[in-house]
Amino acid sequence: MNSLTAQIAKQRLEEIISFLGVNVDATAEVTEDGIELSVDATPATPRLIGHRGETLRAIEYLVSQMIKRQEPDAPRILVDIAGYKQARRRTLEELAHEVASRVMKADQSEELAPMNPAERRIVHMTLRTIAGVHSESTGVGKGRRIIVSPAPGQPAEQDEQPATD
Repeated sequence: MNSLTAQIAKQRLEEIISFLGVNVDATAEVTEDGIELSVDATPATPRLIGHRGETLRAIEYLVSQMIKRQEPDAPRILVDIAGYKQARRRTLEELAHEVASRVMKADQSEELAPMNPAERRIVHMTLRTIAGVHSESTGVGKGRRIIVSPAPGQPAEQDEQPATD
């Protein structure tokens, strides 16, 4: 059933993108995370991804809702265009490491720019693997952001080596 659902999801994705005036061939793969749909890069890629992936998330939501309406127990639908999600994940992981380093060095909290829930999750999961920092989300709606703080009981990182006599 999942391979049939994957083919239907692929068709719906192509229809939605076609409605936006772009003809693409999508691929569908059933994985343990759900049904992964992907579209290769086209001249219209920036328009399909949108600012910080907003259009891509909207397309993913539409496809998911179309499939869930037909098959309520369908697996999760994941859509990626031109590898945007993987590249964004790498960027967010690098950001998390950079912020953690600054927070430990300065022994001061740092507030990140607002992010959508998926991006916040990536940052939180990355920070969870770094000893010496703690993260929490604050705010509401589109203004929700992450505050990265030194972990309780962690000394600040030192630049200089202790003097030896």
